Amino acid sequence: KDQQGTFSASAATEDCNKSKSSSADPDYCRRILVRDAKGSIREIILPKGLDLDRPKRTRTSFTAEQLYRLEMEFQRCQYVVGRERTELARQLNLSETQV
Repeated sequence: KDQQGTFSASAATEDCNKSKSSSADPDYCRRILVRDAKGSIREIILPKGLDLDRPKRTRTSFTAEQLYRLEMEFQRCQYVVGRERTELARQLNLSETQV
């Protein structure tokens, strides 16, 4: 979004705009209507791959002990992989993805 409240066009959006004169948008485009801060309704074009309907993932809340251990491990080695990652996840009662 730029300073004037309009959305900047990406390459995919530009391709969609080029086809505006045709009756159908390309398969990779999605048109939606949004209401701006002034109450005006605007049409914006987004790539269909952008999943706006998917609910956001809840943020993980780490305990103070988990944060301390994760920070210490990060200082020792920024990329924890393999057996070390599995073991750290088990010790902290987290998933490997969270580690």
